[in-house]
Amino acid sequence: MLLYAMINGANGHGRLLDPPSRSSMWRFGFKNPPNYDDHQLFCGGVSIQWGQNDGKCGLCGDAWQGPRHNEPAGKYANGIIVKKYKVGQVITARVELTATHKGYFQFKLCSNDNPYKNITQECLDSHVLEVVDTGTTQFPAPTTNGNVTVKLKLPKDVKCTACVFQWKYNSGNSWGTCKNGQGGIGCGAQEQFYGCADIAIGYPDIVIGKTLEKRPWYFESPDSDWHWGIVGRVNNTFISAGTNIMCSGFILTVMFLVSTIVFRLL
Repeated sequence: MLLYAMINGANGHGRLLDPPSRSSMWRFGFKNPPNYDDHQLFCGGVSIQWGQNDGKCGLCGDAWQGPRHNEPAGKYANGIIVKKYKVGQVITARVELTATHKGYFQFKLCSNDNPYKNITQECLDSHVLEVVDTGTTQFPAPTTNGNVTVKLKLPKDVKCTACVFQWKYNSGNSWGTCKNGQGGIGCGAQEQFYGCADIAIGYPDIVIGKTLEKRPWYFESPDSDWHWGIVGRVNNTFISAGTNIMCSGFILTVMFLVSTIVFRLL
């Protein structure tokens, strides 16, 4: 049945435009490399995702085996915040479908406060956003192409200088095996599309369009490599993911100097 789906399934295409995904933000004037194929972040295609990778996909639509251009260290993931919201706000997401093929959308959120850090699907799955009009977490894909707006409710317990906003489109136009064992359209393995955007929640002074500064802090045992922290200015105060490490290193340095001076005096 899977082979039949891969041969006969029609391809859908779409892109996340609001908040603009890492691959689409260039369309709105952000200084980020353009991806002219931002409408087909589809895990490498059905035959790659399901035929080679057993359904696995990169978190932002890249093929599982890579290259992961839309994840940290990739050419489109450069730590640029594209939108900021209030905690618990009702927001409007916008998706453009250039070829619709049934199925549904889902929107998820991962709070990590560091756009240079890799996240997990488990983190995204911890905040599946509610569709305001229906109170559910799945939005049926329209039957016509064009722009689609969806009102979503942000969680009341998420505040972040950097969150990953994920759009997933699970199409439903291919033949597959249903849960009852019978074959049908929309069952089994389906083509999937993704988009990831970097947003902030609860920090109104975050500067949209600016790359958060990346600085090396003191390395932390048992690692032998430098860690990277994020520096940003919120309410005229510098914030950093590496602040605790930096402060600890500073305190240890001061203690060492003081003990050295005391020893010499004695």
